[in-house]
Amino acid sequence: MYEVSINSTSLPLIREIGHMKDNDGTSGHPDRLMEKINVFVYVKKGHIQVFEDNHEYNLYDSSYLFLRKNIHHWGGSLYSPGTEWFYIHFYDSPYLKESKDTIEYTQFYQQSSLILEETYASQIILPKQGKVTNCEYTELQLKKLVDAYHSPHPIRPLSLSVSTFEFFIDLYAQKLEEVKTSKKNRTVQKMIELFTHHAKRKLTSSEISQELGMNYAYLSTLFRKETGKSITQFQDELLIEQAITLLKRESVNVSEVSDVLGFSNPFYFSRVFKRITGVAPTTYLNQTYRS
Repeated sequence: MYEVSINSTSLPLIREIGHMKDNDGTSGHPDRLMEKINVFVYVKKGHIQVFEDNHEYNLYDSSYLFLRKNIHHWGGSLYSPGTEWFYIHFYDSPYLKESKDTIEYTQFYQQSSLILEETYASQIILPKQGKVTNCEYTELQLKKLVDAYHSPHPIRPLSLSVSTFEFFIDLYAQKLEEVKTSKKNRTVQKMIELFTHHAKRKLTSSEISQELGMNYAYLSTLFRKETGKSITQFQDELLIEQAITLLKRESVNVSEVSDVLGFSNPFYFSRVFKRITGVAPTTYLNQTYRS
C-alpha cells in the first residue's frame, strides 16, 4: 500500500538527511502531511510505530519503511528509550512521468548483453518496508550520506541524489533476492537455470515439461506472470546472446551464426535478432568491435 516509485532515469532529489536518537523515549513520530516529500526511515535500534492512512507499521532494529508523499502519516506509541534512526526526505524528479503503462523493471529479465533503450524507461517500485541482511553495511552507507549532507561541497545536492539512488537500488536488489525464495519463484528460477544450461538451442514444450515434472501450460502461465515474458521469448534472448558472442568473431557471418543456433533460415534469425536487440545483425556487425 502506498509504495514509492522512481523511474530508472529519475534521481530521488534530496531535501534532508539526518540521524536521530531518543535516549529517554519521550517523543514519537511526527503527525504530518508532506505534500511533495517522500520519507525513508531506518531504525538502527529500538522501536518506532508509524501509521500511514490508518495502516500500522512497526519498525525495529535493522528495519526500514518508505512513506509516500501527500499521504497523512503519524506516530502511535512513543519511541522506545534509546531508539536510534536515520531518515531521508526526498522529492520526486520534476521530470518523473507517472503512467499506468510504465513497465516495472523486474519484468525485463533481460538475457542479452545489449541493453535496450526502453529498459531505462522502466519503473522501480521500492519495497514498502523490510529488514536489511547486513546492518553494518547499511548503517555505514547511511552514515556516509549524513556526512555528505553536512558537507559544504558545491555539488552536494547532485552527489547526494546519486548516492541515495544507489542506496535505494541496493535495497531494491535485496528485496528481489528475497522474493526469489517463494515457491513460485523457485520454479521460475529452475526454468531459467534449465534454459540457461541449454542456451545454444531452444527446448521443446515436452522437454521442458519432462525436465520439471509439471504441466507445460501451467509452467508457461507461471513464467509469463513472474517475468513478463513468454518461454519462447526468453529462450530467443538466450539464443541471441549466443549470437552476439559469435558475431564478435571475425571469421563468422550472419548465415553461419543462424545455422549454428538452429534457426530455420537467416531471415528469421535476423527478425528475431532485431526484435530482441533493436538492431539488425548486419547493423550490429557494422557498429561493434570484433576480435
